[in-house]
Amino acid sequence: MREGAGFAESQGSQGKLTVEQNDVLSVVDDAPPPPDIALPRQKIAVVDDDEAVHEGTRFALAGYRLNGAGLEILSAYSAAEARELLRAHPDIAVMLLDVVMETDTSGLDLVDHIRRDMGNETLRIILRTGQPGQAPERDVVLNYDINDYKAKTELTADKLFTALTSALRGHAQLRRIVDLQEELRQANRDLEHRVQQRTAELLAANKRVEAQWARARRASAFQNEILGIVAHDLKNPLSIIMGRTEILREIMRGQAALEDAATNQIERIRESARRLTAMVDALIKDAMTDALDLPVHLDPTDIVAVVQEAVEANRPLAQGKQQTLLFEGPGRLDLLGDHERLREAVDNLVSNAVKYSPPGGEIVVSAGETGGEAYVTVRDSGPGLLPEDFPRLFGRFQRLSARPTGGENSTGLGLFIAKRIVDLHGGRIEVDSPGPGMGASFTIWLQSGETAAEAAA
Repeated sequence: MREGAGFAESQGSQGKLTVEQNDVLSVVDDAPPPPDIALPRQKIAVVDDDEAVHEGTRFALAGYRLNGAGLEILSAYSAAEARELLRAHPDIAVMLLDVVMETDTSGLDLVDHIRRDMGNETLRIILRTGQPGQAPERDVVLNYDINDYKAKTELTADKLFTALTSALRGHAQLRRIVDLQEELRQANRDLEHRVQQRTAELLAANKRVEAQWARARRASAFQNEILGIVAHDLKNPLSIIMGRTEILREIMRGQAALEDAATNQIERIRESARRLTAMVDALIKDAMTDALDLPVHLDPTDIVAVVQEAVEANRPLAQGKQQTLLFEGPGRLDLLGDHERLREAVDNLVSNAVKYSPPGGEIVVSAGETGGEAYVTVRDSGPGLLPEDFPRLFGRFQRLSARPTGGENSTGLGLFIAKRIVDLHGGRIEVDSPGPGMGASFTIWLQSGETAAEAAA
């Protein structure tokens, strides 16, 4: 006789179901929901090779409700069918499992499959057996991960109700724990992601701080260098001023009639003071303009107007040396650039040409466009450049072989700054010097028209 028959027989072999009149269940819900809310039914699986067991279980659980939810009872008649059932319904909450089906250990083997192979820890398994001696309760409970063990002869409707309710509540608690664990894992993943983002932001911020600190150190060293140069270069003009004032004092002491001599000395003092002021202004301006983060704002700019401003600013200096300063170019030539910065670059080239051209010499400044590029050329009539000058032309504080022809001072920053400004505009500077005594020409090349916008991007 099959093991499952025990559930259908009476405890005294009367051949009648043990579901008596007082066993017919009328379950009071723990917390009934509003009548208009349809809750999903909880799935339980009956795994037994005896059809009578399936029918008796369905009868005993008719009308069962827990927390307002009813049951969906699924049937399997072998361990193999149970495996397929679990794959199709992974949300089964409780399994009422027979031990002896295809083999004497089919049910126990299925328990191992569920726990070990499937990794399903939430499914509540109630083992039912009609032959307790074949699967002793103590051995089964110790060796298999089941949640309850019942002999079919003792599993009345009331006890089935109690065992199932306990199992369903246990499953609900486990599901809440599992869901909470998943929420915690997701929260941990989100937290890790935010930590990674924040770490990346902090690393980027640290790099910016380090870069700013490095720039600050360079700027500090640069300022110290500037102060040293200023202190050194101011000695000669200051000495001249002091010496001339002493001479003037001696001349004027008791010699009120010597107006011409006094006027001559006063003019010398004024000239030295002007030289000193011009040198300090140019040096400080050039040094500070050489800041490591030189700002450049690109706007529509007429490069011809820029060049004319630089030429007119240097015309009084050229006239003081009886030099001819000429400009050649069109009426207008537009490009994208920073008007003030470009004027500064051109001004440095023109002022250099005035410094190094001899008295009475000629300086020609020209502007134009060719091949989609705008150019500004400053050609002087000075001593020209030697081969050893070219590698040092655009270096900071570099002194070249030529010397100013009117006693002017040079900081060695003008060409450096001019090239820096041109580089920031995506342009270049070309230098040509045919030879000693034949002058030199400096040409700024900048992209004109729409190509300038592309370079800026």
